Amino acid sequence: MIKNSMSTHVINKIKLFLVLGRYNYPIGALLLMWPCLWGVFYKTNNHENLIEIILLFVIGSFVMRGAGCCINDFFDKDLDKKVTRTKGRPLASGALNIKEAAFFLCIQLFIGFCVVINFNFKTIFFSFLIIPLVLIYPLMKRIMNYPQFFLGFIFNWGVLIGFMSQSNTLNTGIIFLFLGGVFFTISYDTTYAFQDLKDDKKFGIRSFAIILEKKSKRNIFLLLLLSYFFFTLSLTKIEGVGFSSNLLLSLPILVCYVMQFFLFIKKRYKLFFDFSALTGFIVLFVFLTANYL
Repeated sequence: MIKNSMSTHVINKIKLFLVLGRYNYPIGALLLMWPCLWGVFYKTNNHENLIEIILLFVIGSFVMRGAGCCINDFFDKDLDKKVTRTKGRPLASGALNIKEAAFFLCIQLFIGFCVVINFNFKTIFFSFLIIPLVLIYPLMKRIMNYPQFFLGFIFNWGVLIGFMSQSNTLNTGIIFLFLGGVFFTISYDTTYAFQDLKDDKKFGIRSFAIILEKKSKRNIFLLLLLSYFFFTLSLTKIEGVGFSSNLLLSLPILVCYVMQFFLFIKKRYKLFFDFSALTGFIVLFVFLTANYL
């Protein structure tokens, strides 16, 4: 009986840790992973140890997203208790305490460190550059109205990290790809924030969704358009991709954005967010196709 009770307790704790790191809802990890792979496959045919590199980025994306969620929940524990969507989170509900969450955070950071040291020096350098922004991001919703811009920068830094794992210098094409990803992230995270508008206003939580609320359809459309524009510009920098081929190649991205825009019009905010994981894969497919034409 005692053994069964201990086993049940351990299993329940593990489940809570997985919920804390959002491993039960991997959409966010995929949205962090895709930009890394965009960078890996952009304008390069030098793919030594390709399977190993992909595996490292997959593991790194999941554990660092999990670590980021832990950090976010540390800062937001008291706020999360007040918001309908987040009050059931392990720290906000009291199912886990700070020490337990910190222990789980350290495990994930250790795994992330073990992943990143397998790359070259420039990749490691770029990986550590983004850490300060990751740490201060949870504070942004308290001091500024544009926290989604910070998240866009953080989530798409993987474009540069992935590219530097395969190349020695940055170029304009990869910067355009990075910017396309930034506006893509701003669009889906702002849309996701529309779910919490009422609670955010009530408790003074700042969000770009509040700024865009009055003309939300126009503004989300513009964010998607900017993202598509920069993705298309990035395609033009791939040697051998002409103007007509460029438009044809970018068409699947445009189709995804049209579908997401209609989801926004229908106020299917969570579905818009979830669909973004598929769009991220489509972007990868488009750039893979362009690279190997």
